[in-house]
Amino acid sequence: MARLMSCNFDCNSCNIGSRGGKLHQEVLKKICLLGRKSGLHTVDEWAPPEYAGGAQPEEDEYTPFIDLAWFIDLFKIMGESSFNKLCSIVSSWTDGKISPDSLRFIPYATFEVEVSDPTSKTIYSDFHNLAATRSVLKFEIIREIGDMNLNRAERIKESAIKFCGVADMFILTPQMLQDILETRSYMPTSCSLSERKTSKLDDIRKKLMSLAAELNLNGKVEFTPPECLGLKNVYTPRLDAAWLIPVPKSASDLISTIGKKYSLKIVRDLCHLTLFGFEYEKETSQKHIAGGVANLSRHSHIGFLVTSSEKTKTARRIVNKYSIAFGFNNVFVLNKDII
Repeated sequence: MARLMSCNFDCNSCNIGSRGGKLHQEVLKKICLLGRKSGLHTVDEWAPPEYAGGAQPEEDEYTPFIDLAWFIDLFKIMGESSFNKLCSIVSSWTDGKISPDSLRFIPYATFEVEVSDPTSKTIYSDFHNLAATRSVLKFEIIREIGDMNLNRAERIKESAIKFCGVADMFILTPQMLQDILETRSYMPTSCSLSERKTSKLDDIRKKLMSLAAELNLNGKVEFTPPECLGLKNVYTPRLDAAWLIPVPKSASDLISTIGKKYSLKIVRDLCHLTLFGFEYEKETSQKHIAGGVANLSRHSHIGFLVTSSEKTKTARRIVNKYSIAFGFNNVFVLNKDII
């Protein structure tokens, strides 16, 4: 895991690395301070981990370094006993591929900062790097200088969203960050979770809900991702089960305030984060399994495709293919017998 910085709500305590010029460093310190004041951990020059639920990455593949990231501390939310138990469970489910450090700090928001006169391709690359982080929210910070302005950056962002399929990417300026820093109070956040009652649960979902309760996590069945609730005329995915964690109220109120102040269309539920998603595939076709893999990767931080021992080989082949073709490397195949 990358180096975690200590910050005592003072800009000078945000020990930003040495990359970039003076203005770049000043912007990063503002972002750091906002995150720390909202109860989040911050890391600069952060490289997202490769969960490798599918095919193993190349040893010399390109690794993007994100200028700054905000994290939710799962250890702090769950408590020591529950977090240690979760680490043990996840380690057994993933053959030790997810370390306690990677599990503890969940990326909530990531930031790329461009305050010189970047080209369109530079901004376009930033958005794709942000998409690869799997953070809940992704921000590009630009200074309007030379040929770069908000309108141009917005067009680049829309292209990135359209062609990489990842939404929740937004553009801010250094002045907007300063205005938020000077805001005395934040707007309260409205939650948007869906509740779906089911009269009868199969054994797998009963076990998953029981485990969630033991771990102090919010377990849901037949879970519709909140980011899909407002969409019209499109397929709305639904996960068989999900484990959610609360977002610190100060952090969700901060994002809510930013969204409302600058008219950002944030469709996520800002009060909760879908930590794990589960799809239980029985005797179904390969295409049905593939659809489950796509749902899990897009709508949970880490996904588990639960199936019988007879189906695990087929499921892993699909996960491997999709991890190469679409970057769905955060989905793991789980034998139902070990839950």
